[in-house]
Amino acid sequence: MTGWSALLLLSGIMGYFIGAFPTGVVVTRLWGAPDVQWTGSGHIGATNTYRQAGLVAAAFVALVDLFKGVAAVLLGLALTGSPWALPVAGAAAVAGHCWSVYIGFRGGMGLATAGGIFLWLLPIGPVIFVAIWLVARALLRHSARAAMAGLVLGAPTTLLLWRPPPMTVYYTLAAVVVLLVRHVSDFHREYNVMREA
Repeated sequence: MTGWSALLLLSGIMGYFIGAFPTGVVVTRLWGAPDVQWTGSGHIGATNTYRQAGLVAAAFVALVDLFKGVAAVLLGLALTGSPWALPVAGAAAVAGHCWSVYIGFRGGMGLATAGGIFLWLLPIGPVIFVAIWLVARALLRHSARAAMAGLVLGAPTTLLLWRPPPMTVYYTLAAVVVLLVRHVSDFHREYNVMREA
């Protein structure tokens, strides 16, 4: 392994550990609220934090989770000096949020961590995703399906219309794969909840 590839691998590892920081768990504990891992949806992001601890706690979680991905990429770029740190560290940070080593590989849905990077690099992407998600959520009444629709339809639409630089494309593709894998598990969770209702 060359020195460059070793640094790139290290940027991915560091990106994962940054993304894995369980903001929602830490914040709900500091707020004295129920632990988001074991209440509500079981997700550690801002939505479940809002249900357990209120708006201020949720806003703080959202801001930190948005920043985690950007921080991972910036650190990776500084470490490697290579644009490949964007897709490697960025996608690793999203995976870390979804499957955090700190809490037994549980986690959130990854949208805020991925979205923070998109807001930095390609701000129109999250706008298109949210627009599709809102329509799909109203039609399907199912959050995971709506998110999957937003990812599957929004990512190619954004890339085709705005034609960003190659590394942004690679990050987008890698992040969308991670998010889709994560949302498939939630798809089944919501389906089972609906059947039991």
